[in-house]
Amino acid sequence: MTTAAHIEALLKERIGLDAATVGPGMIERALRERLVAAAVPDHHAYWNLLHSHPDELQSLIEAVVVPETWFFRHREALLALGRFAAMRVFGNEPAHDDAGPLRILSVPCSTGEEPYSIVMALLDAGVPEHRFQVDAVDVSARALERARIGQYGNNSFRGAPLDFRDRNFTDCTGGYALKASVRGKVRLLRGNLLDPGLMANEPPYHFVFCRNLLIYFDPPTQHRSLKMLERLSRPDATLFVGPAEASLLTRHGFVSAGVPLAFAFTRRSAHQAGSANPAMPLYPTHLSAAARAAPRPWPQRLPRPLAARGEARSAGVLAPLAPAPGTPKPDKAAERAKASADALSRISRLADRGELAAAVAACMAHLDAQGPSASAYCLLGVLYDATGRLADARESYRRALYLDPAHQEALYHMAAILEAQGDGAAAARLRNRAQRKTPIRHG
Repeated sequence: MTTAAHIEALLKERIGLDAATVGPGMIERALRERLVAAAVPDHHAYWNLLHSHPDELQSLIEAVVVPETWFFRHREALLALGRFAAMRVFGNEPAHDDAGPLRILSVPCSTGEEPYSIVMALLDAGVPEHRFQVDAVDVSARALERARIGQYGNNSFRGAPLDFRDRNFTDCTGGYALKASVRGKVRLLRGNLLDPGLMANEPPYHFVFCRNLLIYFDPPTQHRSLKMLERLSRPDATLFVGPAEASLLTRHGFVSAGVPLAFAFTRRSAHQAGSANPAMPLYPTHLSAAARAAPRPWPQRLPRPLAARGEARSAGVLAPLAPAPGTPKPDKAAERAKASADALSRISRLADRGELAAAVAACMAHLDAQGPSASAYCLLGVLYDATGRLADARESYRRALYLDPAHQEALYHMAAILEAQGDGAAAARLRNRAQRKTPIRHG
């Protein structure tokens, strides 16, 4: 085994990183960075340095861990959290007989965008600030320090709407400073998910966000991590993971919470007993955060299922109600666009259940039947990305951008692939293109 391979094995032992999941190039780049910083001539000398200076291992971990996150990333998961949390706080479920605040864990929390987004999402959902607390854990001291400072540049704000920024940030030199009222709801902690003693003296959590971490582990390490997440969470907790991790949770006995593209799961035992998080419609995604946060009476009665209101079902899909007399005849193009959007939503629900192969096949069949569209190719790219087919994902994003050069989601996904492949300059150019769609202010 070469010295470089020994170093890869050490990283896997300490933080679970499987070099095969990120490619040897990423670790090699981090090693080159540390060789220069530590002024050592080669890998062998650096290996000796790692064992003679314990702090150097943390420096290597900092170089390997490259944060790629932004506020309200995976908006569907945050909207689902807001509804689930509101039901726990204002509902009458017998499982919620404890009077303490809701406990939410974000691990890994990176530079803070995820846990701070959690706080904003809960406030937008009407959950009083004294009724919840967010703990955020990361192995990177550098990332935690950035989170503590709470100042962010334009790269942390992607997509739309961005009205949450106006309400929760103030302008500062080079970007935006998070208000103390949001920062104060997050406790930032240094920790490692593979540490058996992590949060050993803490009460279990109602909600756990562990998104896009397990994909970097090999199967035994994934199993260890899921056991740790089970220990950290209540039996009726909801666990949010990344798209590529849905099938992993299904294989380990978790059950989807039933919210498309939220990738939220409960334990099978809680689901069989009557989950605290029944499937429900989310707030319409086209509404602004301010509209979603508008005062509403609580507890709020959820809408009755559509089937109970008289709609027919055909092959598991709700059939539309007959139009009322005098209703204008819908535009054919609008009808086709809606049908396409509905089809893509059904494909997304397949992916949410972990049926990624079926979702890929359905997406390709949709493209064959309906013709090319940027949204369909972008979704196909996400599905390929989730199954580890990066070359196919890149080609799908390329096709989406050919059809719509300003397709924001495809731009960001393609940028993430290029970043992982070491082409940081090209990734930055794509992010800049994506950000042109929204106003960018400079301090």
